[in-house]
Amino acid sequence: MYQLPQMYIRGLAVDQLPDDADYSGGILETMRCHNKGLPLWSFHRARLERSGVLDEACLGEIEQSTLKLTAGCRWPEAIARLRVGSVRGQQCWDLVLRPLIETAEGQVGTSLFPCSTSLPIGSNSNQGCKTLLRNRYNAAKAELPVGQFLDGLMLDSAGRVIETLRCNILARFGGKWMTPSLHRCGVHGVMRQWLSSHIHWQEEDMELSELCEADELALCNSVRGVLPVVEVIGYKNWPVGVETRKLQKLILDKLW
Repeated sequence: MYQLPQMYIRGLAVDQLPDDADYSGGILETMRCHNKGLPLWSFHRARLERSGVLDEACLGEIEQSTLKLTAGCRWPEAIARLRVGSVRGQQCWDLVLRPLIETAEGQVGTSLFPCSTSLPIGSNSNQGCKTLLRNRYNAAKAELPVGQFLDGLMLDSAGRVIETLRCNILARFGGKWMTPSLHRCGVHGVMRQWLSSHIHWQEEDMELSELCEADELALCNSVRGVLPVVEVIGYKNWPVGVETRKLQKLILDKLW
């Protein structure tokens, strides 16, 4: 039976939330709520702090309310979507909780479609926050063919591999993990950051042709954990890798 999401503005329950477009300078955190807690909250909080769009008092309010509200979540596994920014000139934040629907994607793997829409190159001080300005991601999403377990592969305007529409990328070459450099653009995912303290990986600029030379390919994000990649459409196929399965087990053992 479908259950309505739980929605809050500044900690108070509401029946309707503003549209993303109503937020000025808005940023987004998408989090996994597990057994009424947020296992990766410290990483999400740090990303909120470095975004520079909210002061310490507002950050404290968000932290206190968000942890309290997720403690009252009605589902054992949920997605928590937190937005922060300005609405009609006033600082605002909201939170929505909805049940997390598990799929077979983590077992059978996903395919990547190389999108022609690219990400603009910024400075070498990219903060890696997820903003509510989703025009390029929406345009790339519109390119995707019809299919199950499919994600869009995003390059920057110079042709370097950056991320997918919803995940960071991990590529296994020989005995080591590599991940695309996010110094110029892209989202610094919190699962990617968490994994960096448990496994060794190297960050490098990477062309699509180089990515397709990997022995294993995987995606990671804060909601789904690690997902195997079994295909870059039009380029290469892989089986689900042994080292990718080890990352999935690590997350299950340590986080949820």
